[in-house]
Amino acid sequence: MVALLLAFTVLVPEAAAQEDFEVDVLVARSEANPALSKIDTYTRIPISKLSFINSVNGFTAGYEVKLDVTQLSEEGRIRNLVESKIWQSKLTAGTYAETQLDAEFDVTTQTFEINPGRYIFEYSLRDDNSNQTYFREYDVFVRDLSGPVAISDITLLESFDDEDFTIVPKVGGRVQSSEAGFQVFYEVYADEDRDVVITQQVERARADEATGSSTDELVYSKEDIVTLEEGRTQYLVTMPVAELEVGSYRLSVEVESLDGRPVASVARRVEVAWSGLSDHIDDIDQAIAQLEYIAKKRDLNFIKSAPNGVERQERFNQFWDRRDPTPGTSRNERMEEYYYRIASANRQYSASIVDGWKTDRGFVLVRFGEPDHVQHKPYSFGYEPYEVWVYERIGRQFIFVDETGFGDYQLLVPVWDERTKLY
Repeated sequence: MVALLLAFTVLVPEAAAQEDFEVDVLVARSEANPALSKIDTYTRIPISKLSFINSVNGFTAGYEVKLDVTQLSEEGRIRNLVESKIWQSKLTAGTYAETQLDAEFDVTTQTFEINPGRYIFEYSLRDDNSNQTYFREYDVFVRDLSGPVAISDITLLESFDDEDFTIVPKVGGRVQSSEAGFQVFYEVYADEDRDVVITQQVERARADEATGSSTDELVYSKEDIVTLEEGRTQYLVTMPVAELEVGSYRLSVEVESLDGRPVASVARRVEVAWSGLSDHIDDIDQAIAQLEYIAKKRDLNFIKSAPNGVERQERFNQFWDRRDPTPGTSRNERMEEYYYRIASANRQYSASIVDGWKTDRGFVLVRFGEPDHVQHKPYSFGYEPYEVWVYERIGRQFIFVDETGFGDYQLLVPVWDERTKLY
């Protein structure tokens, strides 16, 4: 197989704006010494986070990234600094507007080799023009890939160039719900030619707080019998999962012998975010009515009181333009997420005469998004069915009770009540 090259690029398009900068750490086997692990680390920062200055060459910016890698003992104690890297990036924009785009990113990469083990990766990113510094710290376990059969980390791809065989990673591990699946890259290493079974899977992660266990739902699986050649075999594959729901997914690759014995495996998490609106807003009057959970009464009355349909549409657009986190781009991420939540509520909770977004569970879903955990309690003697939605990220939990037994779950206390607090 032709060797693929990891590449990086400037101005990677992405839908959702991120804070500060993001990092990926990917582990592969060293080509020179199989006992070592090769680390490819990527940083990605929104263009709008950088300070640009006007110069004769246009608007220019730059930043410096510093990485310190500290080894940890098996007990988690700090041992010693094993790697320190410093690198720079320079950017030029033709117009000021180009410097304000949250949906454009600059990506850098560094490669080095270390022994397997547990490490702390400490990143600092300093803006050349403002001296503003951002920090990130990660606990990284570097797997030992020197065995008879081993698999590298899974790289989620932003793009692949089949002319020069370069791939661009999707730093941050997020894809859009409109994408037609996961395109990934990984390597399998073998000490000799052998026939194996390789299974690729995508599972939707659903945590069950009641049991403390994972209730992953299998959404894609493919199994192939292949002959691994001695050395390194590269795989560039698409896991075709249509109509992805927003949430967390687990991608995994497993290698087994022909008699079913596990040989090697690897997995990674991927987050699916909202994208696109065309399938979810086809009635402007309905879309205006659905502003109930986000618009003030005077704003809603102003939009509805427009003298004609054209003006009503214009007022609706202005309402969302004022809330656009990335003005100057073709996307309004906050608007997209809001109406995707509406659509998700309608899909999950609609009854014969009530739209899902108007139910109590739909209201909470639209206001706060998908919960981190859901605890389901079916009917039992003396207890009506109920659900507990836990939002660890905002420190709240909401309890819904089905008093009728017909699936009409009602919110037990208002969302603003102190009793909804977790702590």
